[in-house]
Amino acid sequence: MIDLRQMRQFVAVAEELSFRRAAERLNMSQPPLSQAVQRLEEEIGAKLFHRGKRKVTLTRTGEVMLDESHRVLAQADRAIAHVMDVGKGRLGRVEIGFVLTASYELLPAVTRRFRQSNSDIHLELHEMTSAQQIKALLDHQIDVAFLRPPLAEIEGLAMENIYHERLVAILPDDHPLASQDRVDLKALGMPLFVMVPSNWYTTFQTRLVRACQRAGLDPEIINDPVHLVSLVAAGMGVAIGPHAVTRLRLDGIVFKELDGLPENLMMELAIAWRESAVSRSTVSFVESSRTIAATLYQALADDRRDT
Repeated sequence: MIDLRQMRQFVAVAEELSFRRAAERLNMSQPPLSQAVQRLEEEIGAKLFHRGKRKVTLTRTGEVMLDESHRVLAQADRAIAHVMDVGKGRLGRVEIGFVLTASYELLPAVTRRFRQSNSDIHLELHEMTSAQQIKALLDHQIDVAFLRPPLAEIEGLAMENIYHERLVAILPDDHPLASQDRVDLKALGMPLFVMVPSNWYTTFQTRLVRACQRAGLDPEIINDPVHLVSLVAAGMGVAIGPHAVTRLRLDGIVFKELDGLPENLMMELAIAWRESAVSRSTVSFVESSRTIAATLYQALADDRRDT
């Protein structure tokens, strides 16, 4: 039976590609480590390393073993952390991944309100790209992901869109349109920058670019929200971005309601989680996120009608 200690010893050798350095890392002598890896190979029935005179490399079996060991050890570490939390009086722990723009508007609202009624559940936040979050979910490194769709259906993961952000115009505060409450797409002029998340080479980007082109504009695509707003603040042009960027308080810019885009052209945010082995804390967080996202979306829609 392979135990966690053997896995950690194997991972040390696989990552260092040196029995000597791995032994130093594990604070043990080299001969017992070599013997432990040899016993592991005997249990598996296959070689994990090619042992040369000057270097050690992984076999194909060793590469697979390393991937699986990382997954198992991450789960074990999370389980231990959870038990420790319970021992300290905390009922649970939820590891949350998020794309950057989620931290401007939705995520703060969700975490703040969730903690008000679940103070004994520890929340840990990790900024990641959408692709990194998918991998982290599958590797059991995070429990919940806030990411940008569309994403292909992935076996073992549940995913649903929970938030829709309208697009706003971002202008220098000395722009001729800066004094208006609302601006029309056709009036924005050039240079025009539009924000499209890096994984969105899809329908959203096509529809947004075409809408701009119909208005006589040829936009430049920007993937990063801070870069987008910074370009406007530097006087390099005007921009279109998700409502969440209005939380970025930079001097020299204003945000305006934008007319002239298709009514249903919005930037979506999805929540994802594993379908199996889900803790009650995670289930509770997902359910709260749905409710809070719906409430926030309705409040923003009401504010827009009032403008």
